[in-house]
Amino acid sequence: MRGCSVADVGLSVVPLICGRCAARMTAGKEQVAYQCSGCGSVWELAGGRLALREVGHFAGNGTIRLPFWYASFSINCLEGCIDDSAGFMKLCGSAKSSAAVSEPPFVFVPAFSLPAQQAIRLGRNMTVRFPTLQTSIAQELSIEPVTLSEVDAPLMAELILLATLVEERRNNPSFLASFGAVLSGLRLVSIPFMREGNRLIQSGMNLEV
Repeated sequence: MRGCSVADVGLSVVPLICGRCAARMTAGKEQVAYQCSGCGSVWELAGGRLALREVGHFAGNGTIRLPFWYASFSINCLEGCIDDSAGFMKLCGSAKSSAAVSEPPFVFVPAFSLPAQQAIRLGRNMTVRFPTLQTSIAQELSIEPVTLSEVDAPLMAELILLATLVEERRNNPSFLASFGAVLSGLRLVSIPFMREGNRLIQSGMNLEV
């Protein structure tokens, strides 16, 4: 009986070579996007080949850039379709005022390696604080490895949004049965954090990882 080759089982090997500067890239465990150390561009597998992934960078203080999936969203629930910040603030029990309550709310989904419960907690805290973030003028900044794919981001976003609800809604079977979230404009972004010992701090958003 002859041995099976890669071709026999329908597998192919895709070299991790940057399509922009031809530098070799490395892949870590569970990594789904690969950043070139030469030019800083980010690549991911799509259709059996490497495709360039655009990454937006937010400004702020910090030496470590953590990747997040970031999108506006609407929620379908017993109260109807919630598609603005004012409606979302009511759902999550927040009395925080905002100058842009009629604009869509945004959800943050950690895209780096983090235990699920910690990722949900971090995403929840970022989402309910309605941060105002400015885009950095610097491009192709170094980011931590991306381990959550775009395909998996909507499910994690829904778990994060469920975690923002006030307790009576989280424990209401009728509300949960009707709950659903729709993301719009999903994109990969990086947010700067500062390392302090074993902690990662984002002082502008009062966050700790």
